Amino acid sequence: DALPIYPNPSVTSAAIAAVTERIAIRAGSCVSPLHHPIRIAEEWAVVDNLSKGRVGISFAAGWQPNDFVIRPQNHKDAKAQMYRDIDVVKRLWRGEAVDFENPMGQQIATRTQPRPLQPELPVWVTTAGNPESFRQAGLAGANLLTHLLGQTVEELGEKITLYREGRREAGLDPA
Repeated sequence: DALPIYPNPSVTSAAIAAVTERIAIRAGSCVSPLHHPIRIAEEWAVVDNLSKGRVGISFAAGWQPNDFVIRPQNHKDAKAQMYRDIDVVKRLWRGEAVDFENPMGQQIATRTQPRPLQPELPVWVTTAGNPESFRQAGLAGANLLTHLLGQTVEELGEKITLYREGRREAGLDPA
């Protein structure tokens, strides 16, 4: 019933960045509906700077209802929220101003600091079970993080085919 043992992958990734020089650092995974997009962009920009440009984020929607005690409003629509978060984080990463509502109900154009070293954020989507999620990751142009827990190599192969079809539909290289 407890929250995950490593609830914020940017913190552990910062520690890894400080003691390594060549390995790529990836969140596996950042459950974005549990975090505000500004926090994700800023924290990972710090890690990008500490690592001299070696980060990427694999976003996940989450699945354990009890994890959502942090942001319960995001549980019902977690997958759609994750894709909205990906878009916002990528825009903030590039230095774009994104409108957010302040406590007075006003929309405030917001940019994040520090600026990351990489001009574009490498993005993955974490998925395993739902075949449609593979296609959606392909449509989004994201890389794919998955595993063989609860599925055979053959089943995963079929899902990767759907991922590639999604990439093709989006006008991206299916390979």
